[in-house]
Amino acid sequence: MKPTRKSRSSRAVRKLSSQAEQAAARAPDPLAELALAIKNAMRGGTDPYVMLGVLVEGMAQTLVARIPAERHDSTLAAALVTLRQRLADGGASPPESHRCDQQPSCN
Repeated sequence: MKPTRKSRSSRAVRKLSSQAEQAAARAPDPLAELALAIKNAMRGGTDPYVMLGVLVEGMAQTLVARIPAERHDSTLAAALVTLRQRLADGGASPPESHRCDQQPSCN
C-alpha cells in the first residue's frame, strides 16, 4: 500500500518537531551559564565591589528592558526584601529547590 500524501506530511512534521526538540535540548541555558560565570568570577578573586556594580547594572538593565514599567517598583522592592533576608540569614545560600538554575520557570 502506497503512503498517502497526508501520512508523508505527518511524518515530516513529526520529524521536524523531533529535530527541533533535540536542538532545544542541546541549546545552552543562559541563566545557568550566567550563574556559573558569577561563581567562577568570585572564585577567581574578582573585586567584590566591582562584582556588585556589575550585578546592580545587570539588575537595572533587566528591569528597564524586560519588566513592564508599572512593575519596576514592586520588582525592585521584592529584590531588596530578598537581599535583606539573605543578609539577615548571614548570607546563607538558598536551598537547592529555590535556586534559579534549578527552576524550570527561570529558564
